[in-house]
Amino acid sequence: MTSKMVFKDNAGRKVTDIRAFVEQWLADHPKGRIFIGADSKVKGEYVKYAIVICLWDVGKGVSELYAHTMMPKPTDSFSRLWNEVTKAVEIAECIKDLARIEIHVDINSKPGYRSHQLYDASMGFIKSFGYEAAGKPFAWAASCGANRHCQ
Repeated sequence: MTSKMVFKDNAGRKVTDIRAFVEQWLADHPKGRIFIGADSKVKGEYVKYAIVICLWDVGKGVSELYAHTMMPKPTDSFSRLWNEVTKAVEIAECIKDLARIEIHVDINSKPGYRSHQLYDASMGFIKSFGYEAAGKPFAWAASCGANRHCQ
């Protein structure tokens, strides 16, 4: 599986093959961990979706690959949030056999928040593909990484 999204590295350089990039990064950082984060922001009649692949070099920090795309605004906020989940899984599927992957989504685990209505479904969906899953407040790759790229 390949992604149609165009990814860039921390320096803004285009990464044409995310799989090869991540594979080489893991060879250079054998203790490294992979986190994928997704977030979105409504911009008028469109939604800007951002996906990040956070490459955590344990003890040394995180490097990112990021991509964003604009799509027509869905009629409801739940569809927008579900799109974040499916986009994150789509990217994880491109690199799934390289290392263990944890997917972070911008959906709250606390019942007082509106997005919580999708929490169980999104965690179950992500886990059904064999990935670890995290929602807010533990989803740092979504709320820190992806959020920055959808502003």
